[in-house]
Amino acid sequence: MVEEVLVRENLLPQEITCGEELVRRVKRAGLRVVAAYWVRDRTAESASWTLDLVMPEVDKQGPLKLYEKIHDLVRVPTRIQCGLDINIIEVLGVKYSFFKMLKSSIRSEKALSNVRLSQFVVGDGLFDLYIYQFPATNNHHK
Repeated sequence: MVEEVLVRENLLPQEITCGEELVRRVKRAGLRVVAAYWVRDRTAESASWTLDLVMPEVDKQGPLKLYEKIHDLVRVPTRIQCGLDINIIEVLGVKYSFFKMLKSSIRSEKALSNVRLSQFVVGDGLFDLYIYQFPATNNHHK
């Protein structure tokens, strides 16, 4: 059922709201979130949406500890029904190659929040994104 819901063109408003709620919970739990976004690779065979959480703790503690913490946060009921499952959440470190390529592609002088990008080129791929938060790029060239 989760795969059915997320292998489609657009995210539903309740999925965006549920992702936003999870990001809030993660921050309230004392974890630092550098970036948080839904992403879908249009060139993949199964173009499904995943919720990427980029956190420096992953580089220090490894992903397993963070998945355990995120899983506990996902299990707490939300105010709206949304089928947000740990299987569609990616917990990534700041050194993760896709995040680094995404930073190079976005190249924004200001931090981004609540931004939708459609058919956005990152490396050799074509991606759809809904960005909850994304850091400014320090080396922005005009």
